Amino acid sequence: MVKYKAWIFLIGANLFWAGNIIFGKLIVAEFPAEWTVFLRWVVGLILLILIAQFIEKPSWGQIWRNNWVLIILLAALSIVLYTYLSYASLQFTSATNSALFTTLAPGLIMLFSLIFLREKVSAFQFIGLITSFIGVMIVLTKGNLLQLFHTQYNEGDAIMLLAVLCWAAYSLLLKKAKGIPPVTLVAMIALVGAILMIPFLFFQQIHSDKITSLGIVGVIYMGVFPSVGSFIFWNQGVKILGASKAGITMNLIPVFTAIISVILGHALEMSQMLGGIMTIAGMLLIAIKRKQVSQISAPVAQQLGLKEKI
Repeated sequence: MVKYKAWIFLIGANLFWAGNIIFGKLIVAEFPAEWTVFLRWVVGLILLILIAQFIEKPSWGQIWRNNWVLIILLAALSIVLYTYLSYASLQFTSATNSALFTTLAPGLIMLFSLIFLREKVSAFQFIGLITSFIGVMIVLTKGNLLQLFHTQYNEGDAIMLLAVLCWAAYSLLLKKAKGIPPVTLVAMIALVGAILMIPFLFFQQIHSDKITSLGIVGVIYMGVFPSVGSFIFWNQGVKILGASKAGITMNLIPVFTAIISVILGHALEMSQMLGGIMTIAGMLLIAIKRKQVSQISAPVAQQLGLKEKI
């Protein structure tokens, strides 16, 4: 039951991130990337502190004293580097290319987990990863996979690749955050990340004449859903399932992006339907509970003592 909840958490996290890509492409035309990151996390921070204080009632000082190095590293990787680089890349590349590079994350996370964390990778996990990856490629290329070799890449794509590497490192490091309440952890990461972003704000100015009501709504959306919802859901999913299994769900981002586009009035193509089905099928292969795998490594939830809490 705990693992089913983890999959739901991860699906929700990627749904919110898909909306983040769509809003992000619009907002970078109104706000510099530095200000987008800062404002997004200030909005999220207000909610996170309130939720953590009323629900988890943490000992903020003690948690900071015991984990300050880890929290700073997590904040630097996830907010200062990943979030900032993601928005910065959208100034030079398309939302489609950005989604394309997020599909590298599952493979990188699985590879790093195998090398650094000694996580076991089953045949089903590997097949599921490949199936989901092909499904995403079908969505992004509209069924013409050879288009990948004809796509023109630019500096924005290089920036997004660096962002994905930072996210893979964050996901692995996240397993070290044992015993920290989930909302409290995100709140402290957000606080440190916002503080770290302040010096960068002096290098970019906001032009108020460019700001629209849609831009303000976008910042609020990103502060509430991707910042609060996605990070809490993602952290819980990684703690329960491990980084490699959680990483495969990032292939849902392009699929959800296509679905949101349909809701906004764009037509749904057959390639998007086929690719979406393959992506979900790959996730189901990853989720299959195999007796052999469970005997090799104990569930992460039991290792972290989370079974009774979730």
